[in-house]
Amino acid sequence: MQLSKKVSRIALAAIIVISLALSFVFTAVKQGYHEDELLTYNLANSSKQLGVDAQWNSPEDFNEYLTAGEHRFDYQNVYANQVIDASHPPLYYALVHTVCSFFPGVFSRWLAFAINVVMMTGALILLFKIGQRVTGSNLYALIGVGGYAFSIACITTTIYLRMYASLTFWVLAFLYLSLRMYDKKNTVKITDCIPMLIVVICGILTQYYFILCAGLIGLVFLIFKIKEHCVKDLLFYIVTAVVGAGIALAVYPYIITNVLGGNRGLGSLELNIDTVTIITFFVYKMFCYVQILAKDLFLGQLWLLILCTVVLIASFIYFRFVKKRKLPRKAWFIIVPGVVFFLGISAVSPFNSDRYVMASLPLLSLMFSFGFIRIVNLVKNVKLHPILPAAMVLASALAFLLVKPYYLYGTTNLYQPQTDNCVFVGTAMMEWNKCIDKFMNYDSTMIAKTTEMSKTLYNELDAFAEKRGVITNGKIGSLAESFMNNGDVERIESDSLQKLTADEKLRGLDEVTVYISRLADSDAVIHTITANTELKNYELIQADREFEEFFNWYDYFVETESYCNVYRFYR
Repeated sequence: MQLSKKVSRIALAAIIVISLALSFVFTAVKQGYHEDELLTYNLANSSKQLGVDAQWNSPEDFNEYLTAGEHRFDYQNVYANQVIDASHPPLYYALVHTVCSFFPGVFSRWLAFAINVVMMTGALILLFKIGQRVTGSNLYALIGVGGYAFSIACITTTIYLRMYASLTFWVLAFLYLSLRMYDKKNTVKITDCIPMLIVVICGILTQYYFILCAGLIGLVFLIFKIKEHCVKDLLFYIVTAVVGAGIALAVYPYIITNVLGGNRGLGSLELNIDTVTIITFFVYKMFCYVQILAKDLFLGQLWLLILCTVVLIASFIYFRFVKKRKLPRKAWFIIVPGVVFFLGISAVSPFNSDRYVMASLPLLSLMFSFGFIRIVNLVKNVKLHPILPAAMVLASALAFLLVKPYYLYGTTNLYQPQTDNCVFVGTAMMEWNKCIDKFMNYDSTMIAKTTEMSKTLYNELDAFAEKRGVITNGKIGSLAESFMNNGDVERIESDSLQKLTADEKLRGLDEVTVYISRLADSDAVIHTITANTELKNYELIQADREFEEFFNWYDYFVETESYCNVYRFYR
């Protein structure tokens, strides 16, 4: 069954509109922010530093920390923030800053979401074009796009207010342009290279994982062009990629130190972990990513992912060795970067999070969709062929009934303060950053730090890990401590807890809300406050969530209600 261009475009537009509408609904109901989402606004907009040494901050201070005010359209400030942060290149933050600059002083999730909407619209269009080039069919391309557009993976990518929707767009743009250049047999021209050059520059300046994705796509291009003796095309392709990378490096020379780790990477951590711990943690880590893939694309059902994978592998063997039919070469442009990127990032990512593999998920979705289309086409009765799209529609509907997308968080009463003022006590890990949107509801908020770490945390981490197959030998605390320090021992030396008890404003309050970080010693903080102020009484407003509620260690940290015990202290 063939679809005309007109019908295909209408269908594609409908798919995109429905997908984005779903994302809009989920963004509207999501409560709270991942701390990195708040960092998106801070690094894009502000040069302000908050008072974190037992100092009071006003709602205006927090608003200035997150919004574009004095620094509207100040891209030098955006650039400087990324140099200091030493984690990501500046292009995405420049985009966020541009949008925020049109709304000075406004902090809203919809500003960063607007960028994701544009990028995901482009990504879905590119995914359709990729599907067309790989299969030669508008219908198959639409099925492939629909499978991804109506998945938890697509919705999660769209609603997460970070650079991963942009990264997905640039990866798919690079793949599409690679396929377009691959179709030219020694006829590539300089004009064909200009879009590729722009994509390479923008991709590298958006997120460093683009380099790995582009490298894998380029490897497939290289192998096939050599086999086809298309040296001219290959030279144009390589030169374009190298020049684009060179320009990106010239624009942001800190790329090299960022990628190699600097003072933020694993290389800066001082670890004392046994080999068996590393191996068993790696197994647990990979299984976490398998679960993530099941949640994002397979209704959250691990058995369904395993079944579909087995069927896909079996069909490949059948077609290759029984039917003697090789996969089209263009299919490898989807399979290699999709699978290798997913597995590679799963192995090396600092946390077990879907965000790190988001750019590979549309490719994996296409791979499974086209694989099953190939199987369905074995059925001679064409009347049965609509079974596949019907099954995908049903699965998509079930997904939103059975699976909760990441980054929606839960429900909390902390957005309706019980007191006028607030105190946050945390460690050097800057946990206060994930609570800023709550602090904006108080008249003033003091942020203080303590070196007194939780006395039960390491034992709980050990128990959590061992129940999931990690042999810790009691040394998981070394890993946790290294991450908490982030390789910089100077950060943990600051302790302003005693300053807190000497503060005249705090001493004059009749009541105050106190957030105590999960990493901090709650008993020590409570004792310090009750022993040194008139606030002798306290009650728990909201308890931190338990590790046991999660399988994935990282899920605990992304939950906006986790990470703190919250109390009301009163006279």
